[in-house]
Amino acid sequence: MGFFYGSSVRDAALIFTLGLTMYTRNFAASLRALPASHWQRIATALCFFALGFSTAAWAPLIPLVSQRLNLSHSDFGVLLLGAGVGSMIAMPLAGRLAHRFGCRPVIATILAAFVFILPALALSPSKAVLAGALFAFGSSAGALGVSVNLQAIKLESQQRKSMMSLFHGICSLGGLAGVLGMTSMLGLGLAVPFSVLVISLSIVLVMILAVPFCLKAEAPAATTETEGANKAEEAKHRPSFAILCMGLICFIAFLSEGAAMDWSGIYLNTEFKVPASQAGLAYSSFAALMVAGRLSGHLIIRFLGEKKTILYSAALAGLGLLTVVFAPVWYVALIGYAILGLGSANIVPLMFSRAGRQPNLPKHIALSYVSIFAYTGSLLGPALVGFGSEVVGLGQVFFVIALGLIGITVLNQMSSSTQTATAAKTQTPA
Repeated sequence: MGFFYGSSVRDAALIFTLGLTMYTRNFAASLRALPASHWQRIATALCFFALGFSTAAWAPLIPLVSQRLNLSHSDFGVLLLGAGVGSMIAMPLAGRLAHRFGCRPVIATILAAFVFILPALALSPSKAVLAGALFAFGSSAGALGVSVNLQAIKLESQQRKSMMSLFHGICSLGGLAGVLGMTSMLGLGLAVPFSVLVISLSIVLVMILAVPFCLKAEAPAATTETEGANKAEEAKHRPSFAILCMGLICFIAFLSEGAAMDWSGIYLNTEFKVPASQAGLAYSSFAALMVAGRLSGHLIIRFLGEKKTILYSAALAGLGLLTVVFAPVWYVALIGYAILGLGSANIVPLMFSRAGRQPNLPKHIALSYVSIFAYTGSLLGPALVGFGSEVVGLGQVFFVIALGLIGITVLNQMSSSTQTATAAKTQTPA
């Protein structure tokens, strides 16, 4: 009896092993059969995930670092200037390098830098070291933002699909994973060095999976794009009024996002006495609704259209930040941050797509201009928030930003054009 029972177990194990092997081979074969365009979209999505993940993982560490180095609001604002300056220097350079050598080597270099930058931020022993780490952080974040958005615009152009909201949704998903992961590890009492090591190893994994499928440099050809680029070079790449409006919209939207990432934890800690280890809940609420808004962005845009989506989004974002300002208790502030995240979700992706469609400048030049405004808002803006909070208070500064978000409704009209609207209609949702 035991012999037959043992034989049955061995036969079942053999059948299971053979079935698993056949399934694995078929699955691997199906993956290899996917066209290159699918792998490029997957790689781009992973790069956007890494952008959100690596930058947002820093947010829960801010109150801890601020307390350890005994930083005031103005001290922290001065240090954040380094991040803003680094981003402004790196973004135009990254756009040119990605256009000349391809997005692949630029993205690979920046992701490798992030592996070392995050531990430097978390474990900085002095203000000077933190200032240098923030400069490197801002440079890397800005350069990676330009590179992955340029790759996304090229994919949209090649495959004639509207994918920017989806990619930015995945970026927000990465941000949510980064902030929740770091907040959870700190909440469980894990040491900061170990928590940062987990984040860095995760970035390495994404880099291994994504970089081989990122876009290489395009072969030079006498195309309309090349001719347009030469004309633009002769005109010294002067941005149009519409490009400046797009950039200003992105500056305001990213300023609110940067304020949520860098100052939401401090706001909860100082205004409502929420413990520093739990202060990441504010940005988690913001990021969760931003993910939902961006992943459903193609449906929202299809239903409302591009202009109305930006109009309603800006009004909703302003309402969310006003809710934070006038919140009587901390959990109402969390609701306000969630509304802010939902309202901010699709403003920047639509502006980046609009910049890529405009006919007056080459894609990488237009995107560099818009990105300078955008990531300056994200990285330099929080420093301005710090200075302003020392003068009038953090709540009053948030109130001004809320008014700026509502002002996007006017700038949206100025930044649109017949050419970009026509180009938008030719793209199909991803």
